[in-house]
Amino acid sequence: MAESATPGRRRGTELEHAIYVATLDELAANGYGRLTMDGIAARAGTGKAALYRRWPGKQPLVLDALHYALPPLPEPNPEHSTRDNLAGALGAFNDVLSGRTLIPGIEFIVDMLHEPELRAMFAERIITPRLERIEAILRAGVRSGEFGPEIVHPLAARTGPALILQSFLLTGEPPSPREIDLIIDTVIRRTAM
Repeated sequence: MAESATPGRRRGTELEHAIYVATLDELAANGYGRLTMDGIAARAGTGKAALYRRWPGKQPLVLDALHYALPPLPEPNPEHSTRDNLAGALGAFNDVLSGRTLIPGIEFIVDMLHEPELRAMFAERIITPRLERIEAILRAGVRSGEFGPEIVHPLAARTGPALILQSFLLTGEPPSPREIDLIIDTVIRRTAM
């Protein structure tokens, strides 16, 4: 029977989403090092050919799956303070690392460090937009007069995410809401210096 005549066969977006979820599940179960296109295809209930028609290998598939799984970046609200907007952005970052999204969490991030090309693509497509959002929040705080220009320094946008990541590495747990408040104080404290 021809492929197009097979009843119930998933296609297009439905199949892509099933492949993304299967990829993320395989990452969580096996890590990046043991991730295979065969395993993803089996978990998605499709053939490898369906994967290779869309992605040349596992790296681009993993990146697309991560992009699919990431919740949208919270938009800064001009009615809110810089502190509140930072809390939203850092809370979203914390949720990703803690596994509160479809992304496997910190274990995958650590595993990825051994794959320089994947790490670079992950930084470009996933981390950089989030750092740019944090920097935009800080710049908005300067424009509104809430903070002086000294708040926007080269490492300002990285400080909050770095402290969240450090908490995971040192304790194995996500920072508490109180610790997120302290992290925000650390990011914006520069204006008092």
